[in-house]
Amino acid sequence: MIDTKTKTINMTYRALCSYVLNAYYRNFSGIISLVLGVGSIVLMMIGWNDLEGTQKVILAIIAVLFLVINPLQLMFKAYQQLKLSSSYKKPLNYTFSDKGITVSQDDVSQDIPWESICRLFMTGNIIAIYTSRYHAFVIPLSELGEEKGKIIASVVQFTAVNKPRISKNLVRYQSGKGL
Repeated sequence: MIDTKTKTINMTYRALCSYVLNAYYRNFSGIISLVLGVGSIVLMMIGWNDLEGTQKVILAIIAVLFLVINPLQLMFKAYQQLKLSSSYKKPLNYTFSDKGITVSQDDVSQDIPWESICRLFMTGNIIAIYTSRYHAFVIPLSELGEEKGKIIASVVQFTAVNKPRISKNLVRYQSGKGL
């Protein structure tokens, strides 16, 4: 049994950007874009003396498109989403208890039982709590304050019964030693 903890969470640009970039670069299209970008640089370096000017330019454009413009576009999309989405304009209240997590904002509330969590993912900026393949509650770690370790350990331990997929950096919280 844990103490019920309620945290008021404001989404940050850094956290949303971290989530968007991680979600993109961990799926097929993100991996393909990295392969195309890095591959074009490698081809350009290997064949520098044998390539004509236009071929070098085309390979450079491909590299810039996939390795610079695409991530900048994703970051801008995250910025727009943060500024325009009504759900990010007000903070969300997360209540962590023995039964699960309750997420509320104004008069709207959603209960997430521990059994419905299928994946936990953490980076240096966020913890994403997935309830389906594509739906996640993203919590900026900076917003959890001093209780960050206890809250993360509770989430990991309570969901362990259902064996959700967890990122490697959450393994230390399984025994409660990640506090």
